[in-house]
Amino acid sequence: MSNKITVRQQIEKNGLVLIAIVMVIIYWILDSLTSEQVLSRTLIVVFVLIYGIFTQTLINSRKAALEEKDRTQQKLIQSESLAAIGQLVAGIAHELNNPLASTSSLIQTDIELLNEQTDKRAVDDEVLKDLEFSLKELRRAETIVKSVLGLSRQTQTYVEDVDINALLDDTLRILHNQFKESEVIIEKDYEAGLPRVNGNFANLGQVFINIIKNAHQALPDGKGTISLKTRYSKETSSITIECHDTGNGIPVEVIKDIFKPFFTTKEVGSGTGLGLYISHEIIKKHEGLISVSSKPSRGTTFTIDLPAKARTS
Repeated sequence: MSNKITVRQQIEKNGLVLIAIVMVIIYWILDSLTSEQVLSRTLIVVFVLIYGIFTQTLINSRKAALEEKDRTQQKLIQSESLAAIGQLVAGIAHELNNPLASTSSLIQTDIELLNEQTDKRAVDDEVLKDLEFSLKELRRAETIVKSVLGLSRQTQTYVEDVDINALLDDTLRILHNQFKESEVIIEKDYEAGLPRVNGNFANLGQVFINIIKNAHQALPDGKGTISLKTRYSKETSSITIECHDTGNGIPVEVIKDIFKPFFTTKEVGSGTGLGLYISHEIIKKHEGLISVSSKPSRGTTFTIDLPAKARTS
């Protein structure tokens, strides 16, 4: 590789100095050819203006180059983070698939045994319902593991008809045990008759679990209100889901980073910083949008917009 510095590189490196030298030489030549003081002063003003324009142009170009360099570095960091996520998720999926499969198999066997009994006790019916629900959630967990692995590989299809209101209720049922020990009030404002969303039930369920859990964790001592609202917009043919909490809010300097991979404000060991990032990617794959707004001491609102299927009525 040649170490020879080109004229362009020399100008970029010492542009302001070269411009100043050239203008001084030109002024010296013109000043020596005329004795009129007014012309000399006019030339000084013109050269100062020209030098200022060149200076600002060069500063702007260097500033733009630095900004582009920063953007490139951020993209590189993000791509490295995504690669790390892929490796992490692959390892987690491998470790979780076997225990999930074996547990599901055992529960399925117990369900079959209970169903074979001709004389069931009342408690058997309750146990059977709990086992069936547990099996359903285990299968959902298996789907989530597979879908998150698919997310890291950037491949997955979404073909299910998802009832958003029912999915939110399922999410609250899953989180019930976490809520029952705290003084949290759940307010539901669902629009009836929402059209379905063409998506992945397990993935969207994971998004709602992440969002609602974050809302609960944002409440001081678990005391406060979480409001869930759904609305359909005919104009945009989309469903809007809002989750609002009455917590302390998210600081301005933090809110811009919450969807970044590995970003977390929780203590070490309390969070991976992947929940909201994965939620963002899932909504993105559903061709939707997720955003957040927050005010200090007035709580936080997560808003999700998803394209909906046309109403049949």
